[in-house]
Amino acid sequence: MNITKDIINDLLPLYVANECSADSRALVGDYLRQHPQEAAELHRIMSTTVLGQAPLAVRLDEMESLRRARRLVRRRSGLMALAIFFSIAPFSFAYTEGQTHWFLLEAPKAALVYGALGVVCWIAYFVVRHRSRTL
Repeated sequence: MNITKDIINDLLPLYVANECSADSRALVGDYLRQHPQEAAELHRIMSTTVLGQAPLAVRLDEMESLRRARRLVRRRSGLMALAIFFSIAPFSFAYTEGQTHWFLLEAPKAALVYGALGVVCWIAYFVVRHRSRTL
């Protein structure tokens, strides 16, 4: 089998990273010994410094990100549940002993408080939802 420069170029990244098999490493080493010009070019490329190196990547803590996402989903779900409950509560009724008791008609002040709490919960829900979309 004829070992061409293209095959060696394919193996060079693995050779430099020391991630190829012993046979591939020996093959590239033999090729570079037989072709000193390519060996010199590889050495020149590896010794060249890069100007303006990229900043180190920030390591993200995946578990902490998952915990934050869970808390956010729980908070949004809880706010939506409360908002729905307090929005519907003023329109609730009870049927006892043949009579219908409307919460809104029999306790209008309490129904107004429940409605106001519903509005507050909806506002809080949409604020949290908006903030979570901008993250």
